Amino acid sequence: MFVNGVIFFGLEWIAGSLIQGDNIYKNVGMMDGKHPLMEFDGDLGYQIRKQAMGKLTHMFPMIVEKQKITDISGKPISTKLSFTYQEGIIRSENGDIVVNSLGYRGPYFKKNKSPDTFRIVAMGGSTTAGMYENELTYPRLLERMLNRAVTGKQKIEVINAGLWGYTSCQVMKRYKKEIVDLEPDVILLMSGWNDINKMRESGIKKKSQYCMNHHPVLVRSNIFRFLRLKISEGFKNKPSELGINFFQGNTKYYLENLREIIEDAEAKGTHIVLVSLPSLFERGNVDKFIRYEQFSGFSLQEIGYRQSALMHINSLKKKIANEYKHVFYVDNGLSPLTKGKSQFFADTIHPTGAGNRVLAFQLFKYLNEKYKFGETFGQKYSEENWSKNKLELEYLKSIFASNQTEDLSFSACLALHGGVCTHKQVAITKHVHMTGINEFILGSILQFPLVSKSPDFKSLFENLMRKAIDLSPDFSVSYWIFGTFYSINGEKELARKYLEEAFKINPLLKDFSFIKNAKKFLKNFRQDPFIFNFRKFVEFVKRDYVPGAHFMKYNFHLSVGYLNKKSSDEAIARHMEFYYFAPLLARSIFSKTASYLKNRQEPDLAEKIIMKTRQLITQNGLKSLS
Repeated sequence: MFVNGVIFFGLEWIAGSLIQGDNIYKNVGMMDGKHPLMEFDGDLGYQIRKQAMGKLTHMFPMIVEKQKITDISGKPISTKLSFTYQEGIIRSENGDIVVNSLGYRGPYFKKNKSPDTFRIVAMGGSTTAGMYENELTYPRLLERMLNRAVTGKQKIEVINAGLWGYTSCQVMKRYKKEIVDLEPDVILLMSGWNDINKMRESGIKKKSQYCMNHHPVLVRSNIFRFLRLKISEGFKNKPSELGINFFQGNTKYYLENLREIIEDAEAKGTHIVLVSLPSLFERGNVDKFIRYEQFSGFSLQEIGYRQSALMHINSLKKKIANEYKHVFYVDNGLSPLTKGKSQFFADTIHPTGAGNRVLAFQLFKYLNEKYKFGETFGQKYSEENWSKNKLELEYLKSIFASNQTEDLSFSACLALHGGVCTHKQVAITKHVHMTGINEFILGSILQFPLVSKSPDFKSLFENLMRKAIDLSPDFSVSYWIFGTFYSINGEKELARKYLEEAFKINPLLKDFSFIKNAKKFLKNFRQDPFIFNFRKFVEFVKRDYVPGAHFMKYNFHLSVGYLNKKSSDEAIARHMEFYYFAPLLARSIFSKTASYLKNRQEPDLAEKIIMKTRQLITQNGLKSLS
């Protein structure tokens, strides 16, 4: 052991010397690796290169405040945050990640909470912040589910305060600096993975000052990792034993950080919900977990550590929840539901869009049962209760069957309209990839004739839609989409068969006469968006049962409907919703509105709506589109 220790400190010094010196530029994998966007400073930590900020419009929206980095145990050295968001857009293969002017992912919100608002703040690292576009993060999905449940005038906000790389220390600092002032009613806390990574080193009792000061960059050094593992092989521990021995003795600061948040929140009347950490290992896929981690450069010894640490940190959350009156523990829900289905994780710990929906629904059930947001949704969730309301029952089943209409339609519009790609086959593949689901494609791309009439697409679509129906045979929208597809392609008998089945399951669909003939519907819809009953249309949109990707087009036409009724404020609200839902298409929507109003000889109203919308965007949204 003594020899191992001497060798370790000697090799540690060598590894440190190899990286010491001027700022180290770290390629974080953005823009195909062509630009090193991050730099590491021994005093300041990671930060975006200053010279990159003025040149690149699609920047990684994180900046680092000037501070000393935390020590390896997670103990704060400074009262400042390590990372904060900067307003802007990340362009990535998983969709646009939009950051509002307040520095949070998602739509703009007023800092001062209104009396009729129930405010929930989701805190944590990258599993909270999300790896996909805004609409596929679990806080955004949860917000939409909860607001559908509300029966009165109450509004529910779910603010995404997650940040990539955040440890419990940084979560605690952000809580004190920013979140307290937001006056949250509930805080959802899903933190721990980054603490696990940091605490890995704290099991070694003696460390040089250089190792402590530069741990964040050392732990990412392949040389350092190799040397550390070679040394630790001398301990002769099994992976799981080594992991639990290291971790149990080094949770002191993790627990301190949690308690600091909890005790302050309890004093202010804020409830805390501790959410278990999701992972492939949790679901029993040990072999798959090991393959992923080895590919990432982890040895079996480190993998054993991470597995043991995961179980230990979740058990700590359960324990601490029992110590406080207003602290609760919720399982993420992925373990029993998704076992054996790899599409729910992008890697070993980060959920895909499908995984986030499962997580959001698990929290949705818990919060509604606890806080009674709606008369129907506040009941205990059994099929007997849900069956009283056909729409809610279908929605519940659609989630468990991964029939994610909103998610799929959003990604389809990005793939086909957002400049990501134009080739139809690439767009289809992109569409599937972005959602994190590979069972089926919903009919969100049927409005694009060149795609829907492609023989290759027809074969692919039929196979996938049959799988969708097998997954959820009582979900009316699947039949509706299949029937619409055949109607567009002129196959009347098949169209009638599937549409009749859709109407049989959900009579509400039959109320919309334009659905019966998809060709006529699409043609008329382009010419006159006001061919149907406006009241019914508003009801339909609010329930989010507009099938497929027509949602975006409907949102514009809903705005036009409000303009016809001289409700310019409502029209602006629809514009802003569209803006945050699909910022790439914002310019198109504004110009369409202006053109529509000018054609109706209402240039003053056209100017008013455009100016007001742009003013709101300048204040609350992306300045680049103002």
